[in-house]
Amino acid sequence: MEDLSSALERYTAKKDLHNEAWITSKIQEAELYNKEVEKCKSFLKGMDDHLESVFMIQGTEERLMKVEDEALWKNEYEKRISALLAKLETKHVAADKGVLPFQNWETVIPTWDSILSVQKRFWIIEAIVNIILNNTGITKLGKITFKESCCSYDTSFAHIYTAIPITIKVELQADRIQYLLHDILKSPVPFVIEGVNISSIDKIPSSSSYTESDSVLSADTNDNPSHSITDVIIDAYVIDYKT
Repeated sequence: MEDLSSALERYTAKKDLHNEAWITSKIQEAELYNKEVEKCKSFLKGMDDHLESVFMIQGTEERLMKVEDEALWKNEYEKRISALLAKLETKHVAADKGVLPFQNWETVIPTWDSILSVQKRFWIIEAIVNIILNNTGITKLGKITFKESCCSYDTSFAHIYTAIPITIKVELQADRIQYLLHDILKSPVPFVIEGVNISSIDKIPSSSSYTESDSVLSADTNDNPSHSITDVIIDAYVIDYKT
């Protein structure tokens, strides 16, 4: 019996014996953890809902309605393309013809199988254009290109999300680069930046984006390095969640 008692005492000493307060605190920790997980899920779902959504147009009784007809969707798509290009022109942001990778079906009415992927790309392009319009240092949109693959996407997470790779090339003032990257990362579209390449500095601003204030900028470029005009190429991808 003494050996058994000693063994039980040693066993008891090794075990973590917890009181009611400890148990309550652990339950509260678990509840808090679950709440944070749900917040993350809600946040990701909100971002994905935007990417998965289709155009809404004014319906009867001034209500917004989802576009469900393929021909109507194509018409709305073309209208919004024109609107984005007009915004760039109004803001004096230079852009070469065909710089935005929009789909051109010509006279063909697309099917929903092809519309859904193009719709996602439109939201991505729109987000980039809005970022560019809000960054006063950008003088030219060089190109937006959708790529076939990206280097940092881990395919082991394919059951959670897929990646939509993209390259963005812009011309802007050197001191505005950090703001551009910040705006990309806080966009309603979930961008992941893979790499940033600054390819040249001390460029002359594009003539089509030249404004009255640029005369001061040009005169001051040599004296103030922060006003240097540079080409920036951003490799990124958009997270397409499977929520």
